Amino acid sequence: MQLVILSSALLAVASAAQQSIGARGQLMCGDQPLANADVKLWLLHTFPRPDTNLATVKTDAQGRFQVSGTDSSMFTLDPAVRFYHRCNNKGLFDIPNLFQLCQRESTYKIPSSYISSSGQVQRWYEMGTMNMEAKQKGEETHCASNPIRAIGRR
Repeated sequence: MQLVILSSALLAVASAAQQSIGARGQLMCGDQPLANADVKLWLLHTFPRPDTNLATVKTDAQGRFQVSGTDSSMFTLDPAVRFYHRCNNKGLFDIPNLFQLCQRESTYKIPSSYISSSGQVQRWYEMGTMNMEAKQKGEETHCASNPIRAIGRR
């Protein structure tokens, strides 16, 4: 019986296929490129498993980014791109200059049709040019790295 369970577990691990995802675009702050903003590719999970950061890049001088990552999973990935920036940052509690280290954080889910069943991105999620000046739905203020806050969040 133990041999059957062990064989089943090994088969499940072996059948985990490599999947890849990628997104690219350009960030603006009003009419200016949003340079040096953090762009992170995440796999979203449910509680109690924390979200997984697949890749992190910074926008270039023109606000452009291209981020991609791969994961071996037997389940369909639930990817998202998160932007961390200070464009039009009102500060914590909308008080300017309070906690200068705080960043605005916006999350955009990537449709499953952009997940490739290989180690290479086959179809990029083209996010286009996005103006980060206005507050986005579901936007948060991110003041410090806190692993607890990422658990099971959507």
